[in-house]
Amino acid sequence: MARFVLASHGRLAEGMKDTLQIILGQLDNVETLCAYIDPNVSAQDQVEDLLATFVPGETVVVVTDIFGGSVNNEFMAALAHHEFFLVCGMNMPLLIQLLSSDELDVQDIEEAIGECREVILLCNDLEASAEEAEDF
Repeated sequence: MARFVLASHGRLAEGMKDTLQIILGQLDNVETLCAYIDPNVSAQDQVEDLLATFVPGETVVVVTDIFGGSVNNEFMAALAHHEFFLVCGMNMPLLIQLLSSDELDVQDIEEAIGECREVILLCNDLEASAEEAEDF
């Protein structure tokens, strides 16, 4: 089973884990990193402390809130020295898909990302399409 890290600015990661546990049940393989909560602890220090707990050979998937943000950038820099998958753009459908997989490799993660892109929608367009279909 893969180990997951949800990492965000503020408490978004904790909220995502809480919601995931409502849907999927207890998630002992998911941990959170909430940056900038304690002004005395830098995001860099938090990331370094977390990386020190990674076990060689362990499958780790880190999911961050936003590409180009400081949290994601800290993990991007760590890719040179640590082996883990780094995914940005944290959202509930993506997390459910990833956490529902028994085994994860690059292809599985890329497929999950592709499928989740399809469920980001402007729902107003769906309503308009439904109304047009009713008119026929």
